[in-house]
Amino acid sequence: MREATQHYVAETPAPSGYAVEYDERDRSVRSFWSPAQIVGLIIGIGITVLGFAAVARTGFDTDHIYSPKAMAWNLPHSPLMGLIEVGFGVLVIVSAVVPGGMRGFMALLGAAALSFGLVVLVEDAPNRLNHWLGVVDRNGWFYVITGGVLLLAAIVSPVFASRTERHVVRDEQRVVV
Repeated sequence: MREATQHYVAETPAPSGYAVEYDERDRSVRSFWSPAQIVGLIIGIGITVLGFAAVARTGFDTDHIYSPKAMAWNLPHSPLMGLIEVGFGVLVIVSAVVPGGMRGFMALLGAAALSFGLVVLVEDAPNRLNHWLGVVDRNGWFYVITGGVLLLAAIVSPVFASRTERHVVRDEQRVVV
């Protein structure tokens, strides 16, 4: 670990009518991380890549966002489902890169994926989700497992804090006499 460097303040005479006071205080920098961040990054990157693969295979036309249907990673998709997956994956990545601070949001995203997967599993095909998003039971199981893992990681995973360097900050304040 590096040694802390000293900060020097050049003392110059204060203009008439002013006195100079120095305020010294210690600041320690802490960094936070959680294993949930690693799980979130893996899931977020995977779902984002899956979404981009689905959009690449289906194409994207704003006049026909429900068709054509295509397979990506052995899961059926429509262009709209591919876009939803890209957005969801990016949100999971954003929640995972903030050190120790976005676990609540990560848990919310996991609960949303778990709920979506359960809705897909409960609905009888053919249904509107099948028509709009091109989803079937395999998609439902995929999102139940993914959402469950994300939710469990966000809730159970501990947060580790480590202290890094210690800095002495010396602030110069001019006070009217």
